[in-house]
Amino acid sequence: MASFATALRALNDLKQADVIREYAIGGAIGVVFWTEPVLTYDLDVFIVLPSQEGPIVNLTPLYQWAARSGYQTLAEHVIVDGVPVQFFPSHNELCDEAIRTAQTLEYEGIEVRVIRPEYLVALWLEPEARTAKRRERAAALMESSVTDQAVLRELLDRYKLSW
Repeated sequence: MASFATALRALNDLKQADVIREYAIGGAIGVVFWTEPVLTYDLDVFIVLPSQEGPIVNLTPLYQWAARSGYQTLAEHVIVDGVPVQFFPSHNELCDEAIRTAQTLEYEGIEVRVIRPEYLVALWLEPEARTAKRRERAAALMESSVTDQAVLRELLDRYKLSW
């Protein structure tokens, strides 16, 4: 049986090993920390790499760490104790800010960084990320009491995002 807790521990191990500078959980699992569960296949993790400069991203150290740790890879996923984990290097200032301002929460005694709901909505409204499924999740988060509407409006205005 897959162990979500083991996957979360692995994220903290990645940071401790300096393979990544910082991380924050996003995607559907990110939503689960804030509101009702949604069906998903994998754990989406947004990361800042130690030497991420320019448009070319090198994930080789991450995959080398996975191999040393005994984790297999399948397509773009690292399989951590049965949990498919997909890593997304930060792609712009909004994503950098979402990772930087992530909230540290707890799952089964494990501290884990999770993208705040306002940033999840904003990331899903980026033109390259906007799908019907993500808009639906964004709408659900917007209706949730956990979302700070003033912060969300400021983000959408600052990054020129809209429905």
